[in-house]
Amino acid sequence: MSVPELAPNDCPQPPGFRAHLRTLILHEACQTAGGIGPLAGLLGVAQAILERWLQGAETPPDAVYQACIDIVLLHEPESAAVPSGKAKSAKNNQ
Repeated sequence: MSVPELAPNDCPQPPGFRAHLRTLILHEACQTAGGIGPLAGLLGVAQAILERWLQGAETPPDAVYQACIDIVLLHEPESAAVPSGKAKSAKNNQ
């Protein structure tokens, strides 16, 4: 049995194109949150349970699925964030 490849932040790679949509959303939320530990904290679940969901061994509850969608959709990419000094100077120039 092969060991799943880990992404740079410890999230396993998604199980492939046959994975359930909920599993793929969970994987995207894991990447967005920065890893299994941070995502488990955001969801308020144990890491062991989260890992089973990420493997597709168990299906997360609807509330977890919705929370993962929110995490992915509401996340502001770091490149889009404007440093506070630049925001103030842009506002002063108006």
